[in-house]
Amino acid sequence: MHVAADAVRAVLRRWFAQWGLPDQMRLDNGHPWGSCSDLPPDLVLWLLGLGVAPVWNPPGHKQGNAVIERDHGVCQRWVEPATCQRAQDLQARLDWASAMQRERYPYREGRSRLAACPGLAHSGRPYDPTQEAQQFDERRVWTWLETRVLVRRVDKVGRISVANRPLGVGRAWAGQPVTVRLAVADAAPVWRIRDGQGHLLRQHPAPELGRDRILALAVSHRPHPGQPSDHRQG
Repeated sequence: MHVAADAVRAVLRRWFAQWGLPDQMRLDNGHPWGSCSDLPPDLVLWLLGLGVAPVWNPPGHKQGNAVIERDHGVCQRWVEPATCQRAQDLQARLDWASAMQRERYPYREGRSRLAACPGLAHSGRPYDPTQEAQQFDERRVWTWLETRVLVRRVDKVGRISVANRPLGVGRAWAGQPVTVRLAVADAAPVWRIRDGQGHLLRQHPAPELGRDRILALAVSHRPHPGQPSDHRQG
């Protein structure tokens, strides 16, 4: 079962409103956080626009996220989800377990985690879903992407694909590897394609990285697993 990215975002908005925006978020490599592409999924781009940096767990390396993995195990033992008859019952138990671990269970010198670490109550970075447009800045996304280098191989008709969108390079470069980097020109993002020696071959506008597209989670039009891609021109 896969949850739609917009549904995940709705939950995150509630959490951020309650706890504040984090500086970073540790992410898994599965849908909707990871992908087989080297361009982050739409949901991650939205986080970047809010100033939340992504930190991905190494694939198949639970030790890299050991605290959370252990917490999941403790939570399952406390909650006993297999004994819940309804989803509402499971949610009630999860709420109880979370409050118990954070607010009442002894953690340090007899104090709870919340008493020992009052910063857990709020990150200090307020977030209001109704004011998201004022807090969101697409330039944060561009700045993060400018440091990344994408590697592509030109197909037989002289094109490459970035964010599910074909970009022309030229038939003369068919079969050749090229690098792609984002740059900002005249206050707008562009893709710059270079050969192995660093020579600029082509430059294309990157409208998929515009503010409205990121906020709409419509950058790559990446389908859910099991659904075919529509390869829109965007």
